[in-house]
Amino acid sequence: MLRSSPNPFASKTPGTIDLEISDPVLMLNEVAKRYETTERVLMEYVDNALDDAEALYRENGNTYPYPIQIDITIDRASRAITVLDNCRGMTRETLERVVRNVGESQKRGLSWVNGRFGFGVHAFRAAAESVSFQTKHAVSSHHILTVQREQHRGIKEAKRLDDPFPTDNGTGCCVTVAGFDRDWFQSVTTDSIKAEIENHFERLIARPNLLITVGEAGETRQPCQPFPYEQIEGSTLQQTLEVVYKEAVYPVTLVCQIANQPLNRPVSFFARGRRIGQVTEIKSFMRKSVHKTSVWSHPHLVGYIEVGEIVQPIINRDDFVRTYGRTLLYEALLPVETQLKALLAAVNEERRESTFVQFEQTVQQVLKAATSGTSKFMVTFGEEADGKRRVWWENGRLTINTSHPDFQARLRTSRLGNPRPSDRMSAYLAGVLSVYGTAELADVEERAARQIDLMFTLEAELREMQKK
Repeated sequence: MLRSSPNPFASKTPGTIDLEISDPVLMLNEVAKRYETTERVLMEYVDNALDDAEALYRENGNTYPYPIQIDITIDRASRAITVLDNCRGMTRETLERVVRNVGESQKRGLSWVNGRFGFGVHAFRAAAESVSFQTKHAVSSHHILTVQREQHRGIKEAKRLDDPFPTDNGTGCCVTVAGFDRDWFQSVTTDSIKAEIENHFERLIARPNLLITVGEAGETRQPCQPFPYEQIEGSTLQQTLEVVYKEAVYPVTLVCQIANQPLNRPVSFFARGRRIGQVTEIKSFMRKSVHKTSVWSHPHLVGYIEVGEIVQPIINRDDFVRTYGRTLLYEALLPVETQLKALLAAVNEERRESTFVQFEQTVQQVLKAATSGTSKFMVTFGEEADGKRRVWWENGRLTINTSHPDFQARLRTSRLGNPRPSDRMSAYLAGVLSVYGTAELADVEERAARQIDLMFTLEAELREMQKK
């Protein structure tokens, strides 16, 4: 049964009391509520398989000794999902201990694995009625153990199975989460699980000899693919930072690419190959960051930061535990942030120029529409060294001075410095264009009336284009 584990020393000391959990099921179910999607629940069990694979990887000189296979199967008929791996598996004793002793994960002393709290085994409680563990270790028989969501007493001990374990090497673990609540199951697809794995375990599935597949029962399996950084056209900033903490050197790997085209795939933090979150989602780092989203949310910037072992994720795995090591990590990243800001400056200028070209085309279209095609002059945007003239006319071309204070006062820009339309800018441009659009009329009253009409028409057209 599930129970609290009081401190043996405290229980023998007069004048002390033991800390006990009166309702373990309530506590575990509340902890499970931190999971917001079925895919995130499943990642806990995939993560456990990868932790087991990591032991094999480390023991064999940072290579897998044989092809590691992790397979996820969706069973619509029974509203169940199975995660099967061919790693080392567990002995009966280990299996019963990880289910029984909540919060006593054996991984806590291993800095190179991600699961340290022992709660992941009970992640199913957020979304389903039960979880079953089948496992076979080289020195133990094939066993199965099942836990119900509302159960903490009377859990049956692991039962021996005589059937061969269903992997090529005869060892591993098979986790089946069954009886999913309908709201949690109906949106789950092969693509949604595959996308979550490719996002969450991006760095691990890039390794040779590791394959994770997903599919519906009876259908073709879909392999999970790492993001193809090597195929991106652009420049790369790759560094290994060496952060000294407690007289030890911790390597931090940073790979950032300035893509020629916007990809909108922000740089993310990874810990031991698992994604923690986008850099901009890590609140503790953003408080330290100088350039913030102007760098880390730039649509042309992609990549990852593998923090290694200098920091640990918090229980929600969406930030890092507050330590001096975290402070040193962030301080080491700030100079890199400055480098990236400089590299992105050229991209920002190019995007700015491209945006003004689009701006010119839009204004020209609006002018043509407002004058029914009778307007004979071209409109461009430019800068003047002294910035004194609002506009200038030359050879049938009206140039609007973007450096003039009146223009700048009405100019809205994105966080990357790109021009954005606004109501004030539409009114400003409409006023300027209406003057030059009626300049050929000699009669003062007619010119004034036409100018007013044209100004309001242009402003309305510009606002409509602004919405689009």
